Amino acid sequence: MLIFGDCHRLGLVLTLILVPLVSGARSFDLGYQGWGLSLGNSPRFTGLRLNGSDRGVERVNGVNLTLWKPGPNPGGRYRGLQLGLIGQRAYRLDGIALGGLGVNGGQRLRGLALAGMGVGAEELTGVAAGLVLVDVEKKARGVLISGFWTGECRQLDGLAFSPGGAIAGDVQGMTIGGLVAGAGGRLTGASLSLGAAFGAQVRGIAVGGLGAGGGHVKGLAAGGLVVAIGDTLTGIGLSLGVVGADRQLDGVILGGLGVRAGEGLRGLAVGTAVILAPRVQGVAIGGANGLIVDQINLEDFVHFEVVNRQFTGLSVGLVNASRNLHGVQLGLLNYAGNNPRWLRLLPLVNIHL
Repeated sequence: MLIFGDCHRLGLVLTLILVPLVSGARSFDLGYQGWGLSLGNSPRFTGLRLNGSDRGVERVNGVNLTLWKPGPNPGGRYRGLQLGLIGQRAYRLDGIALGGLGVNGGQRLRGLALAGMGVGAEELTGVAAGLVLVDVEKKARGVLISGFWTGECRQLDGLAFSPGGAIAGDVQGMTIGGLVAGAGGRLTGASLSLGAAFGAQVRGIAVGGLGAGGGHVKGLAAGGLVVAIGDTLTGIGLSLGVVGADRQLDGVILGGLGVRAGEGLRGLAVGTAVILAPRVQGVAIGGANGLIVDQINLEDFVHFEVVNRQFTGLSVGLVNASRNLHGVQLGLLNYAGNNPRWLRLLPLVNIHL
């Protein structure tokens, strides 16, 4: 049983502990020359520091525990273990930072940061994970993990993972996203997604469950429905649907429905329905190679257009057509526009060497 004197002493102890914690203007320090135990908003301290809300902090080294949301800390430098019941806000964070809602590393965050809602900083070196968001503005070296979005930092060297979207400006490493993954600029490495995977310039792998694409791709691009290339693909293009490029496809191109190149195709191309390119060098295996139905009307009924202007190699399909053939056509109907008139359209095989 507590007597009056005991209650008085207990109240005094609680006062010494609680008043500094809830006051942002002072602290109660036990130690020597800035070392030891600090209760309250000490601007500079090394050791164990307990505070209600950090504001105007200059430098803290060691273990820091805060209970409420932080105020402005424009020059706050933290090193060690930072525990924020609500969150952390700093100019620089080095070490481990855990926030109930968020961690804001300010200019630079180095180490490990975990938060219930999100982690943010201008630059990151280490690991950052948030249940909703990770937002690194300039450069990230390490691992970014978020439940919905990894932000879009200018440069990512490492790994970004999110069930939502994992995107960066330039990537050296890997992005993995449930809905979307990729690089707005250069991708050197891999982007994998159940939805779409992309990179403006890809050197490596872009694989999307629905689709994959990029401006210039050197490597592998694979998409469930479509592989769309803005300019060129050099390597392997795979799709259950269509593989297409505005300009050039070079390598092994497999399209479940078809393959299309705006200017040229070199290598091996396989498409169940059509393979279309003005110039082809290599092997083309498809339903209709070089030929499309241009118009259907009541005057001409069906009008065909020979898309392929020049074919060099082997063409295998139900219908093969080229205005200038330098190779062999194998199919039900084979058209070579540069053969003599009576040899231009032949069944089974057509040759011009």
